[in-house]
Amino acid sequence: MNVAQLRYFVAVAQLEHYSRAAKALYITQPALSNSMNRLEKELGVQLFENMGRNIVLTPQGKALLVSVSAALKELDRGFEVIRDHGNNQKKIARIGAVASILRGPLSSFLNINNSDSEYKLTFELSQQETTKESIIRLKNRAFDFAFCGYPVSEPDIGWIPLFYQSAIAVVESSHPLAKQDIVSLNDIKDYPQLSYRQPTYMYYAFEDFFKEVGLNPKEAFEDEISALSVMAVNKDCVGITLDTARDVLWDSIKMIPIRELDMPYHCVGMSYRKSTAYSENLKAFIDFITQISNTYHHLEPIERKYYN
Repeated sequence: MNVAQLRYFVAVAQLEHYSRAAKALYITQPALSNSMNRLEKELGVQLFENMGRNIVLTPQGKALLVSVSAALKELDRGFEVIRDHGNNQKKIARIGAVASILRGPLSSFLNINNSDSEYKLTFELSQQETTKESIIRLKNRAFDFAFCGYPVSEPDIGWIPLFYQSAIAVVESSHPLAKQDIVSLNDIKDYPQLSYRQPTYMYYAFEDFFKEVGLNPKEAFEDEISALSVMAVNKDCVGITLDTARDVLWDSIKMIPIRELDMPYHCVGMSYRKSTAYSENLKAFIDFITQISNTYHHLEPIERKYYN
């Protein structure tokens, strides 16, 4: 048994899936499965059991997760102190985010605000498939920060709301609505609608709103980037997504504001480890993000009316 093996165990327990955990840990699925099998043999108990396509913890696994999580937390705190001692001016910030945030507004935001700032960091950006994977790698110290589309409800993870997104209509350029500069919900109702799939966060964030206004979109895409390719081949439909996609150029797609939703709907923020002894430059970056957040503290994304 070693520290890496225990981190693998925590990742599998949190993601409840070997393939997703392997991707988050940057190892192969067979290697991860073998590691968990060795851990079970060494402990003499079964830690996981199958439940449909997922795997869940047994009672023994749940007990081990509590102990291992606490032990790794203390170990990581010591590692951070040692790593940053004598290197108080760390100038690299490792950031994880899903594609729609990473390829959308985040890169330009970081470049613009880093040019004349006090912290002067080099950003290493890493694309993750899900926000959950970003948070696991943040907790495992692979990332310094993770930019997420919702706050993470964990006591050791802080979240600073940063910028806001509006809902927009997305259509192929030959669609009748493509000629309009703004559309209404009544306009959209005249056409088949597509939106987010389960179990994405935005599916649930939109679900009650769609019911309230009488829309019934089919589940078609997972994020704002994939929405563009889906809409390119569904020429008769109207996609409803977030305006993150505005930062991605796509010649055959028209993005149109929705009159009733042309306001903050959804918030993207930065997650960080509360217990970490960050370097002075990284602390300055957190302070900078907090200052920007305070500028917009009066805004309340309307998604919270529907989903908390």
